[in-house]
Amino acid sequence: MDIYDHAKLLPKEDLQKICGDVETIIDRIMLNYNKTSFNILNIKEGFYELDLSYWITEYNNRVFDLTTNYSLMKMYYDAGIPDQQWHKSPGDNGESVQYFPHFTEEHFGNLYWFSFYMESFYTRFDGIIDSIFHALNTKYMFNIEPKLGFRREVLKKLKQANPILHDYFTSLPEDQIYKKVNEFRNSIVHNYRPNQISSGSQRIKKEDGSILYRRLGIGNYTTSTEFLNNINESLELLAEIADKVRTVLEGTELD
Repeated sequence: MDIYDHAKLLPKEDLQKICGDVETIIDRIMLNYNKTSFNILNIKEGFYELDLSYWITEYNNRVFDLTTNYSLMKMYYDAGIPDQQWHKSPGDNGESVQYFPHFTEEHFGNLYWFSFYMESFYTRFDGIIDSIFHALNTKYMFNIEPKLGFRREVLKKLKQANPILHDYFTSLPEDQIYKKVNEFRNSIVHNYRPNQISSGSQRIKKEDGSILYRRLGIGNYTTSTEFLNNINESLELLAEIADKVRTVLEGTELD
């Protein structure tokens, strides 16, 4: 199978139909920043105003990229990926296990391209969160250098500058949707990809230090619908995060 035979273009007129269910949510994720002139008499203030304008623009650009990513992913999902039953035993031809019993070649093509855009969605999601922390770092003039532990250092400063936001972002890792997003992202980037059928093998270290090797059979697999459900929930979470930072970053916060 040549995977490029199943690559599709997304007609502009189909974009609203594909994103219709999440269109209002995506609109909420965007931030407004209408400042077009900056204080040139106060060099420091003008510098931070300009830098904040950059980070909010960068944030919105990343949201646009995420939306494009979502649209292409959803297009392939809507084209058909019958993986709710991704294995059966025995198989149609007497196999002990038959994987993807309802798939044709086209379905395999749809699954490949869906997975291609799904995987990048999770890394783009993480980049959007980073952009928010950069914007907060600039807004409050924390001057924290972008290196390992950047988010943690911003949170430390935020505790005094804005305790409400600090508490919200500190509690975010306990949010069940955010946990699942991180779980998928970490598996996709660092471990086996959950959108692939795992080997079904397991290595267990016993108390006496010996290793037990087990073959679990069919392996593990996460269906396209499970990913899509989590991604739709993650968009709602991004909208909630945007609502939390909106007044601060858009400059409408009351003194």
